[in-house]
Amino acid sequence: MKKLLFIFLFSHLALWSQQENTMLSSKNTFSSREGYLISNPYYSIYDTNDWLWILGENKLSSEHVIGEKEVIIQRFDGANFFTLKIPDTFNKKIKEGHFFRHKKNGLYLKLYYKVARAALFFINTETLTIDIVEEYNTLNEKYIISEEYYVNDKTRLILTSKDKFYSAELQGLSLKFIDSISFETPIAEPFLAQVRTTDEFSIVKLLFEKEGCFLDKDGKITQKITKNDFIDKQGTHFFPNRIHNVFKVKESFYYYFDAYKNVFKYEKQENKFVEIPNTSANYEINKFLNFDKDYKKAFLEDVVGDYEFFKFYSFNNFETELITKVKIKNFSKKSYKEFGKDLIVLNGNRLESYSFNKSKIKTFLKGRSIRTVKNLKGSKYIVATDSEGVYIIDVKKNTEKKIQFLLDHKEIAINFSRDIYVEKDNTIIINDSHNLYTLDSDYNVIKERSTKIIGEEIIKLKDTIFTADQRGKVFKYSIKGKTYTKIANTDAIVIKEFATDGRKIFATTSDGVFEYENGTFNTYEFENEKSDNLLSITYEEEYGVLVSTKLGKIYKYDLKNKKLNLFYEDELNASIVGMVADNNNNLWLNTYAGIVSVNPSTKKVVRFTRQEGVYELEGNRFSTYKDAKGNILMGSYKGLSFFDPENLVETSIEVQPKFTSISFFDVEENRWKVHSSPSFLKNVKKITLPSLYQRFSATVSVYGEIDAKEIRYRYRLLDEENNLEWFTSFSGNEILFANLAAGAYTLQIEALSASKSKIGERLELKVVSEVVFYKRWGFMLLFIIVALGIVVYVFYQYRLKQKLFSKNEIALNEARIKSAMMLEIHHRIKNNLQIVSGLLGLQMVHSTNEELKLKLQDSQGRIESIAGIHNVLYNSDNQNSISVKNNVENIITYYKTLFPIEVTYTLNIEDVVLNMDKATPFALLLNELINNSNKHAFTKIKKPQIHVNFKKNGDKYTFEYFDNGNFTKDEEKKESMGMRIIGMMNTQLKGNMNIEEVKGFKLTLHF
Repeated sequence: MKKLLFIFLFSHLALWSQQENTMLSSKNTFSSREGYLISNPYYSIYDTNDWLWILGENKLSSEHVIGEKEVIIQRFDGANFFTLKIPDTFNKKIKEGHFFRHKKNGLYLKLYYKVARAALFFINTETLTIDIVEEYNTLNEKYIISEEYYVNDKTRLILTSKDKFYSAELQGLSLKFIDSISFETPIAEPFLAQVRTTDEFSIVKLLFEKEGCFLDKDGKITQKITKNDFIDKQGTHFFPNRIHNVFKVKESFYYYFDAYKNVFKYEKQENKFVEIPNTSANYEINKFLNFDKDYKKAFLEDVVGDYEFFKFYSFNNFETELITKVKIKNFSKKSYKEFGKDLIVLNGNRLESYSFNKSKIKTFLKGRSIRTVKNLKGSKYIVATDSEGVYIIDVKKNTEKKIQFLLDHKEIAINFSRDIYVEKDNTIIINDSHNLYTLDSDYNVIKERSTKIIGEEIIKLKDTIFTADQRGKVFKYSIKGKTYTKIANTDAIVIKEFATDGRKIFATTSDGVFEYENGTFNTYEFENEKSDNLLSITYEEEYGVLVSTKLGKIYKYDLKNKKLNLFYEDELNASIVGMVADNNNNLWLNTYAGIVSVNPSTKKVVRFTRQEGVYELEGNRFSTYKDAKGNILMGSYKGLSFFDPENLVETSIEVQPKFTSISFFDVEENRWKVHSSPSFLKNVKKITLPSLYQRFSATVSVYGEIDAKEIRYRYRLLDEENNLEWFTSFSGNEILFANLAAGAYTLQIEALSASKSKIGERLELKVVSEVVFYKRWGFMLLFIIVALGIVVYVFYQYRLKQKLFSKNEIALNEARIKSAMMLEIHHRIKNNLQIVSGLLGLQMVHSTNEELKLKLQDSQGRIESIAGIHNVLYNSDNQNSISVKNNVENIITYYKTLFPIEVTYTLNIEDVVLNMDKATPFALLLNELINNSNKHAFTKIKKPQIHVNFKKNGDKYTFEYFDNGNFTKDEEKKESMGMRIIGMMNTQLKGNMNIEEVKGFKLTLHF
């Protein structure tokens, strides 16, 4: 009776059982920030090179005007976007468009205009050339509608006029008509329904009329559709209004028609479609499935309110099984590269890329903190949690049931168990903080074989169970003798975790490693590791005693010399809370950063994280376990991971990184050019950089069963003498090298997985940077000859003048020469600074990086300020002093031309001059103030004003600057470059500067 009661309670108190979804979905999102420029996508499709092509409206064109957006094409390699312009439409407004395939290396683009007929273009996906399909675009106007379909890699068309069906085939830029057949009566609007195709024949019908025909695999029209071709189970003939889909089961083709729930089988001998009775099971799903070409997988779009679920199914003998589903917004455009393995969703200016992988790691008891695990029998395991009870899980049936423990017919809770032991008589030994229980096979407590204990940590050695209190003291319990005694002198021993080799007891403690054998113990500390860092301990026959630390190290414990020898160090320094060796002696680690596999012979380390199906990365102590079959279970704070290490060993990924663009200055076209055509990228082995444009960039992507965002790249540029260190780049980032010295280089790029394993082969590109013309030997020799000639000539002239003047005249002449030289120096410095300013301006014009442009503009302003000082000196009679008023006016004039803001400048400047030591830092300080005001202060000011006051007080100067802009000071924000320059100039002037928070910005400087 007690047993029946327990079974009833056990079966009804099961919390729940789950069917674990082993499909992992990773999602990456792209928008205009990542280069996706389309705001209203029309269509998307993958080409045979695995590039995604997207047609839609350009977000950046006529953004605020309805119906005036530019239509563009973007190509996507999984991480980077490249834009193509559509062909000239001669001012015809595009309302819609789509792509369809043509064999290998080709796509067709069909554009629908608002007032004109649709136009067809052929895209060579290797060269990226787009050509008009003249034979289609110049068709007689009697052809009204066309629908494309595919048979054995051939692109076919069905066309209609008012009185006929036409069958045709597209071959590149040519259109070949194959066959035609007349309607019973003329039809004004012969819209086509979707063509239903098999590898043997195709069916086409009009959308709203009872007209249709059969086509063979060669595109020949074999017969018209009649109602005699379709027979329901009552023997009634009918003409279908709608053909939902077609699929294949055991070499026969089946269809769903109209509102019929049963399927119709195509009887090949009779050439008829016959309803099969009692086949309505699953019709709600099967009827709306879209199948792949092998009819083994299908997808379904299930609309629910403003969203839809895009569901992938496996299909076998009329039975469907949901593989995975994705919730997306309604009216999104969708495409995929490989059925059931990836999905692209386009909605507005948002591209979502999903990849699906089958996880080899199952997760049980999600959300629960796991403490210890043991195998019961077969696929069943007993699992103890921290505070939510003990469960039975079945890893084969994917079920979880909570155990109800009974003591004297009353339910008791067992929590905080540190270990479980399944005995030969099928009894179970388990503990909590204060009790050691023995359970029968029905999980009832055997009272006479249970006892009170002190401490949570336990371990069993033969007939003895050792327990330890976290505050100190170690005890032992004799199962046969039923005696529980404290081990002498262990009051100060604080055990963290036990382990045993079957002869000795080992433990990590706050004082080192604890060893116990036959009633005696010792504790050992180590010079190379703090005892506080010791964490987990285990014994493996292949490795001996292993000790882990909270800083990610594993040591082998030398039993003879009582030393710790470093065996492994985690690259993330993640705490290691569990260790177990598989049947191949690979070591598996439960860490705070996922599950790690260590192969000691190859030194290969693989980390498994959420991408591989690890539900929670932060592992739990005491919860690492291997069963007799070699399966491994590892607990965490939010669930239990179960896997077969044989299946989880990382296999080589059959993918290869490829260049998706190489950009450099094209001498023939005299412009910077982005080369992204596959034909160029497949054949290029070397690029040449002209001497005036010694820079290049490249993007790389990986194609295949892998999430491009998870890839990291390392790259380096080698020359003939140096092997540079590797640099790291993330997916979607451009690799850029600039200002290369003349010479020959080799760019090397490697793709790395999330576990830092190399993917595919190394990419290499030869780069030749040409010598600058003035660095050639011929030019340098000519320069030296000319320079020597000038020196000789100047020396000769100087000697002549020496003879013409007396000593006094010579002295006067030297003074004049010095004056002239100073003027020339100022003039040349000013010219050189303006050349530098001009070069910065050219860089801004050619740069597309807005942040870089702003930085270059700031630098240009500073250079112009210094150049202005030398210009004033050049035009002045005094080369040592600067008029403050003239210098300020020059700076203001420059910024009036630079910024379009109409600022009122009020100047109150005394007629004061400064020497060069003070004029230069003062000019730079004023430049930064005016620049900051124009850029940041007047965004919301209708009448911007700037006041500049300068006066002399004895041998000191007072400078005041004030604007009426919006002044806000963020204490936490990093100080800007402008403010740092202002501070530096104040230091150089040895001044006393004060900034006031008034209605605007006010700076006062005394120097």
